[in-house]
Amino acid sequence: MADAVPHFEAKSWRSACSFFSLRNASGNPDGRNKQTTLGRAMPRRSLNLNWIRSFEASARLLSFTQAAQELALTQAAISQHVRLLEQELGEPLFLRLSKAVRLTDAGEAYLPVVRESLERLRAGTSDLFGAGREGSVRLRADPGFIDCWLAPRLQDFLGAYPDILLQVSVAIGGIDNDWSTADMEVRYESTQMGGVDATVLVGGTVFPVCHPSLSQALRQPCDLLHQRLLHVTGHRHGWSEWFHVAGAVLPDGARLLQADSGVTTLVMAEQGIGVALGHSALVLPLLQQGRLVRPFMPGLATPGMFHLITPSDHPLKRQARLFRNWLLAKGSHALEGEPGAGPSH
Repeated sequence: MADAVPHFEAKSWRSACSFFSLRNASGNPDGRNKQTTLGRAMPRRSLNLNWIRSFEASARLLSFTQAAQELALTQAAISQHVRLLEQELGEPLFLRLSKAVRLTDAGEAYLPVVRESLERLRAGTSDLFGAGREGSVRLRADPGFIDCWLAPRLQDFLGAYPDILLQVSVAIGGIDNDWSTADMEVRYESTQMGGVDATVLVGGTVFPVCHPSLSQALRQPCDLLHQRLLHVTGHRHGWSEWFHVAGAVLPDGARLLQADSGVTTLVMAEQGIGVALGHSALVLPLLQQGRLVRPFMPGLATPGMFHLITPSDHPLKRQARLFRNWLLAKGSHALEGEPGAGPSH
């Protein structure tokens, strides 16, 4: 359709649901075996897309004739499509006047829902099959990796390949083997999976980091027990392992605050809420800027913590191969030097 589709507001969907719910309540109190509710009957049916397109054009133009011209159909075909849709919904969508048509309350409520659905269909089709698809690369990654590792380096890639459209989405926890929306993924501590190729991207060590004001009270590892320890749920390398490396023991009942991503614990540490375990590849910029400090030298070795994952049965297109090679090259040089502890410890 040539006309621009306006932005859909959530209140339009609520009004549509409310309208049909009220109609059902007044016409059929028990709410059973009635076609006047979108909430019950409609999800089980498949509406004809031609009916929907004819309704949207007619409602927007308030003319069956003009809708027919826009869609390259006859006026009779448009009228029939709308009538069949009304029969399916069990509600009249238009008032047929002598020389014009006007939307009913049901039609007014339904129009923004239809517009939003058609726009999403157009946008999704363009993203998946449009002309720009071959020039795009879709990366799914851990939020900490995106914020602390990828973002500071990304301008280098964008400058070298300005014509490649990069799409980055966040993945938190679990393993997502749906590759319809991603060409590759950076996963944390993912090593044994079927149907994918996994390559070590970033290794390093894990060690405590905190706000500079907290470091003054931290003279030896056991002093950490008086602080709130920030932990990432599900991570294999945690505080128990670090205390073991440091020659101490994490007792039961230690004060732990758990979050579902490493970047969340680093933000909390910046705010002085507690002490986080930071990955050397992610926290180096924060240490260099003085936003966090490393109170103790012992680090827990974690080789291969971040893996670059690609599906085994989906060959990467040229643009994706370029980005993958760039990531691996940057990963091999991620740590030019191990960040050290503060001079007072």
